[in-house]
Amino acid sequence: MSEDFPGVSLCGSVEAADWIRAALRPWNHGIHHVATLVPTGDFAHARILHRAWKGADDIRWADIAASNGQRLRAETQFSDLVGWHADAERQSPPEPWHEPDRGSLRPSECAAVAAVLARHTATPDQCWFCVWEGYGWPILHRLGEGAPRVALEHRNCLLFHGPVSAATAFRSEPWFQSPTLWWPEDRAWSVASELDIYSTYVAAAPTAVRELVQHPELEVLECTAEHDIDHGRYAVRGPSGGDAQRGRS
Repeated sequence: MSEDFPGVSLCGSVEAADWIRAALRPWNHGIHHVATLVPTGDFAHARILHRAWKGADDIRWADIAASNGQRLRAETQFSDLVGWHADAERQSPPEPWHEPDRGSLRPSECAAVAAVLARHTATPDQCWFCVWEGYGWPILHRLGEGAPRVALEHRNCLLFHGPVSAATAFRSEPWFQSPTLWWPEDRAWSVASELDIYSTYVAAAPTAVRELVQHPELEVLECTAEHDIDHGRYAVRGPSGGDAQRGRS
């Protein structure tokens, strides 16, 4: 087990990720469907919305939509929700809104997702976690020396193994990061938190998706594999390729 990330072990082989790499749809000229992040098949799909901010207080997207007389849909972009059209003069959303958490669930949200999905796999003690190598954490740099990478599209990741409950293990104070991509040994579901976007996507059984939708800690929309993904800042300006020292405190 890793002393740096309790409950997980760094993998010396990445063959366990071959199936999911093959199951993901290739990126096509920047147009990303949900199927580019999580597999299709017989799964139902869900979009977990990362909490936004109104001043110093966090706020759900549904409350923003209600205040602006809009309807929240599976493909709603945060920029459209708050009327944010970024340019050189507007690098931040208009007041009183602030960006949602980018590229990661919060620790409490990640724990809630793990608790729900652990009930929907026959292998809750065996889970695989891809973590992007580029977060800029010294711990990841040290662990990654000589370790193999999972070559996701445009994202090289270290691979860790542990129980589903260890999804919250990836911390480098004051930062927290939910895994980039994770799934149990029996492949019953998968979860993806893509860099710089404001949502996490899930492919799972319909019963698992319904349970996520109903969880009070989470704000979740049902979606399909063909829906366009949340583009985060990409919706208002070109992709940055990710930031160093990323994560949520």
